[in-house]
Amino acid sequence: MDDLTRRSVLSAGAAAVWAWPRRERATSPADSAFRLAAVPAADEPPLFVTGFIDHDPPVPYVHCPSLCERADGGLACAWYAGSYETARDVGVWLTTAPAIAGDAAEPVAWAPPRVVIDRSLATAQLDRFIDKIGNAVVFPDDTGRLWLVFVTIAIGGWSGSTLNACSSMDGGVTWTTSRRLPVSPFFNISELVRGAPLRLDSGEIVLPVYHECIGKFPEVLWLRPEGDDLRVRKTRLAGGRSLLQPAIVPLDGRRCLAFLRDHSPAHRLVVQRSDDTARTWSTPEPTPVPNPDASVAAVRLSDGTVLVACNLARQGRATLDLVRFDPAAETWHRLATLDDEPGERFAYPYMVQDRCGRVHLVYTWKMRRVRHVVMNEAWLRAQRREPVA
Repeated sequence: MDDLTRRSVLSAGAAAVWAWPRRERATSPADSAFRLAAVPAADEPPLFVTGFIDHDPPVPYVHCPSLCERADGGLACAWYAGSYETARDVGVWLTTAPAIAGDAAEPVAWAPPRVVIDRSLATAQLDRFIDKIGNAVVFPDDTGRLWLVFVTIAIGGWSGSTLNACSSMDGGVTWTTSRRLPVSPFFNISELVRGAPLRLDSGEIVLPVYHECIGKFPEVLWLRPEGDDLRVRKTRLAGGRSLLQPAIVPLDGRRCLAFLRDHSPAHRLVVQRSDDTARTWSTPEPTPVPNPDASVAAVRLSDGTVLVACNLARQGRATLDLVRFDPAAETWHRLATLDDEPGERFAYPYMVQDRCGRVHLVYTWKMRRVRHVVMNEAWLRAQRREPVA
């Protein structure tokens, strides 16, 4: 074995050891707690409003939206779009909308979408070759600054991905120069983002991420904003090499659940539990809910139950469903089917709650548009419940 081959083997082995799933403990303050969503008014009338975010002119492929409430009460939505997934013309797009009135009954008026980052801009800002752009998540910190964490690929596919971040102090109008996030000491690759972050009383942000090189497994980034920079550390959820894209939802200040996409032949939604603010996790457990190797989203409702947006099928993503999980009774009920069209794809749901407790859901609609749904708990309570077998 020559010296070059030996160095290559040693480098690959070191990367594999680093990437291998294992238990780790975070070092967040012991007294930090999750911030829970606002409790909605008890007498609010049912609310369900839906609309679309469209490109003008249309773009062939639209995917992986994320959403957040800005400091001024308005909304921001980010996704990637282009000719097809991993095409070189894919960019991260963003649109914003003003705050929603309490009695709003019309779809949200979104501004025309625009590109925030593409491969040429990322190459210039990151000072390295970028071949492709991927998933992006947008969220605020305690100062009102918006953060955009997004995926770039220099070579290969998703297993060669890197996480990067930029931020905006004017609600998404202008953005700082993008920087790579130092997530791994070995090549800093194969990390992707998808799930909505959680915020702690300490100001730290818990961002679900996942790894795709040495198997598929879920992780957590602990982000501490410092001006236009992010301090980052990483921990992992225990168990398995076929689970990814965790959707983490708090049950109270300490306890939380992680719902996981299942890449194994079992095709079941998997859950993990934490009693110490996402620092350590239980062994993964399959649920009765089918999962066609598809991303899910989840938010906690004021009665302690969890609303999950998912594809209720073992194969394909032809439906997009809302499911209610009761952690106390361990029961699952379907509340509504938002889309159902054989042969189509409705995928990658993403949910957040605003300061009034309303639930905002965005997802990929037929891979060509972003659908936005606003609903409140009164509307959810009015839906007929059907057990999920």
